[in-house]
Amino acid sequence: MGEQLHRLLTEHQGRFVSGEEIAGRLGVSRTAVWKRVCALRGEGYSIEGARGAGYRLTDRPDRIEAEELRGLLPPDGPWGEIVILDATDSTNSRAMEMAENGAPHGTVVFADSQSGGRGRLGRRWVSPPGKNIHVSLLLRPAIPVSAAPCLSLVAGVALADAEEGLGVPARLKWPNDLYLGNRKAAGILAEMASDPDRVRHVTVGVGINVNMEESEFPAELRGRATSLRIHAGKTFRRVEVLARFLDAFGRRYREFLAGGFPAVRPGWERRDFLRGRRVLVRSAEGSGWGEACGVDGEGAFLFRRDGAAAPERLRSGELVEFDP
Repeated sequence: MGEQLHRLLTEHQGRFVSGEEIAGRLGVSRTAVWKRVCALRGEGYSIEGARGAGYRLTDRPDRIEAEELRGLLPPDGPWGEIVILDATDSTNSRAMEMAENGAPHGTVVFADSQSGGRGRLGRRWVSPPGKNIHVSLLLRPAIPVSAAPCLSLVAGVALADAEEGLGVPARLKWPNDLYLGNRKAAGILAEMASDPDRVRHVTVGVGINVNMEESEFPAELRGRATSLRIHAGKTFRRVEVLARFLDAFGRRYREFLAGGFPAVRPGWERRDFLRGRRVLVRSAEGSGWGEACGVDGEGAFLFRRDGAAAPERLRSGELVEFDP
């Protein structure tokens, strides 16, 4: 009943709704309505009550609820079950466990906070409660194993689409970072389970800094990391940011399935953060400086080492440093 009451009060946009009307629409007693109002207040909702007028919602915590999120998504998207957790160690870990237990394609796992969020190469992702988005998407694509790494880039393009829809221009740093200005605001971690001849499932984890303030970042990240709030100078409702991303990913994912990464590549190229910069790369071929030359039709990073006549293709590696 809590979600129904919250939705009813939200629909009235701050106007009073009588206890009698609420009880009638929800099919409960007025005492039950009063108890649920008290419970919502305990969860951080500001609900004003007035004798003879009823109740009205004046403020609410920035929570993501499955019903509201689903209501913001188009009905033809790929998303099925939506799992909302208050806290977890890692949404990717939870989604991968669910995948091994038979969870369907299109499962979405969101957590308000993470204690063990991780990025590429085992790096820690700072994830305080109530501020950011920590979400993992469970996919079961019918694609070759060799094509699965491109899903990280597809997610990046979708995330940039979503940010631009919010009026915040974004750029993409290969293979899995989103930048606002010259500072990182989001990261992507795709993890795959496969057999020799097929992909069993891919979990695409995304961490987006939404409403963090400068003082909330660890000292070593200040000046290097940012958030939508810092960059745009205003706060954002996380459910709207997440809905935009899921909608954009659904569209980009369909393009990818139909035409491979070349169908999505223009969306990456126009936001390429590194192209033309000098970068220091650490890879299986060794470390060295050179020029970033973009990405190819298979999502590989094109890197021309100093002194080389032509760029080489890197499917994995670490961009250790780059010129501003």
